[in-house]
Amino acid sequence: MTKSMCLTFLIAGPGRPDARVLLGRKRTGFGSGKVVGLGGHVEPGESVLDAAVRETWEESGFHVIPTEFEDAGVVTFRFPSHPAWDMRVGLFRTTRWSGHLTASPELDPEWHPVAAPPWAQMWDDSRIWLPHVLRGERIDAEITYDADDTRVAAVRLSAQ
Repeated sequence: MTKSMCLTFLIAGPGRPDARVLLGRKRTGFGSGKVVGLGGHVEPGESVLDAAVRETWEESGFHVIPTEFEDAGVVTFRFPSHPAWDMRVGLFRTTRWSGHLTASPELDPEWHPVAAPPWAQMWDDSRIWLPHVLRGERIDAEITYDADDTRVAAVRLSAQ
């Protein structure tokens, strides 16, 4: 069964050479130690957008009004060796939020240059689809991992 998840990307200074994106180093759970977008599970009865608002708050201390999130598309991840890990992830980005940056028990949020995310510290798939999202495109992608769950084995991606 494919889990419903969300990822959010807060972008400061969009369009500028020094633009930054808020990512975080996972402290616990799936992907522990990796740098990832803010996000997580969609709870029962919750929309993907509601989950994006909640997860952003929980993992960063930033509040985003739902209408300020832009739909950046969806990525479906397949892990043939561990089908229980399969997930459909709604993607959101924004340039408007309020609050103060705060770490959570799950994530250490960190600002990174939009032009140079820390690819070597991220999941292998990020280098494929994240540049599209950071450019303001909306994507529909399916990423399949290899038997070791470490490298991308197949990609289907369309961007608008």
